[in-house]
Amino acid sequence: MKATLLYISIILITGITLAQSKYDQAVDYIQNKNYGKAIEIAKDYLSKDSTNQAIKIFTEITTQDTTNKAAYEGLGDAYAKMGVLVLALTNYDIAEKLDSLNIPLKFKIAAALYKQKSYTDAANKYLQIISIDSTNTIAYLKVGEILYYAKQFNNAAYYLNKFIDLNKKDSTAFLYTANSYYVIQNFKKAAEVSQEGLKYFPTLVELEKIAAVSLAAENKIDEALKIFNSVPDSVFSGKEFARVGFGLESQHQDSLALVFLTKALKRDTSLIASFAETVATMFYKAGNYDSAIVYYDKKISKDPTSISAYINKALCMIQLKNYDGARASLLQANQQKSDYLPTLEWLGKTYQYMDSTDAAVNTYNKVIQLALADPEKNKTTLGDAYGSIALAQLLKKKYAPAIETLENALKYDTDNSQYHLWLAQALALTGKKSRAIEEYKKTLKLDPNNADAKKGLKILGE
Repeated sequence: MKATLLYISIILITGITLAQSKYDQAVDYIQNKNYGKAIEIAKDYLSKDSTNQAIKIFTEITTQDTTNKAAYEGLGDAYAKMGVLVLALTNYDIAEKLDSLNIPLKFKIAAALYKQKSYTDAANKYLQIISIDSTNTIAYLKVGEILYYAKQFNNAAYYLNKFIDLNKKDSTAFLYTANSYYVIQNFKKAAEVSQEGLKYFPTLVELEKIAAVSLAAENKIDEALKIFNSVPDSVFSGKEFARVGFGLESQHQDSLALVFLTKALKRDTSLIASFAETVATMFYKAGNYDSAIVYYDKKISKDPTSISAYINKALCMIQLKNYDGARASLLQANQQKSDYLPTLEWLGKTYQYMDSTDAAVNTYNKVIQLALADPEKNKTTLGDAYGSIALAQLLKKKYAPAIETLENALKYDTDNSQYHLWLAQALALTGKKSRAIEEYKKTLKLDPNNADAKKGLKILGE
């Protein structure tokens, strides 16, 4: 045991002695102005983590030779290794002034600046390297990455694209470049870069995602769909699904558009307020009224004041003959805005479908009252409202009031053969034969094959 301890002690003492002798040798080299040899010893110390010894030697050299760029760079290396970035940069700056074209030194300065979070200065240092060597791929990559992290995507795309022009072996560079173009909505370049990257990295899902959405934005739907079908849905955000969906809609591929738009709403419920009603209306146009109601309800859940959603939901229910549901939805719309004509018009029709004649008449009277504020603009609405009231009166055999109502209807809808027919029938039933004949003839002028008008004239002896 004692022998072992003695052996270890001898080794330690020898090591210290050798280290000291190397340091003394470096001092001798400095005194003899053989700075190159002294720097070699300092670098050896630095490689073996004897940083303090290295600093001593480098400092002594710079004291003796204030123009020794290698010594200042060595000091910078030593302080950088210790994490004392301020002193590292101080010495690197002196070395750089002594050798302004030293590219490896500029890389060290840029790295120290980056660690110090001086990102702009670091980027500028990489740009200096590029100005000296326009083929330096690493500088393009580094400045591109800094700009990318800083979300300066336009500039990032430029430098990263320069890098991948020179180097096709970095998957992250392709990804950052493609995504930069995508974020600034240069979808053509985003598609080009991502597709090129997939030639070298065919399994990189993030690149497939950018390619798919960018191609869709460029209306290259068939190419986009091939990628979408091979990539898990989990990769895409709601907004990305939506972008594809609206691209398909613009090409009148509504069935396929609905697949992506419904995925978008499922993935990101914050989008419901933006376009759930659009999805609902697409379902409505496709005749899928049940699905349309689901999405109108989603819209209403996010925006309970959406009159159009209530009305359109009611229209779906009318198609499904759910008149009570339609009435409830229209009454909710009416609560939001009691003087909105379309709501009242459809409410009146719904009461008619429900055979709630009195409620229908009351509603149409409200429609007339509002529409008369601008009769010229509301001619169609007024004609329909008066005509609907007249029908209710005729069904109740109130022929005299129906005549007046139909005359009002014809003021706004002059060429409506049905109104002329009803008026002729009401006139005939109240003994106004000559006027009835006149209205039957007007009906036939507008509708020459109208059997009821021909029969009426025959009954009246014409």
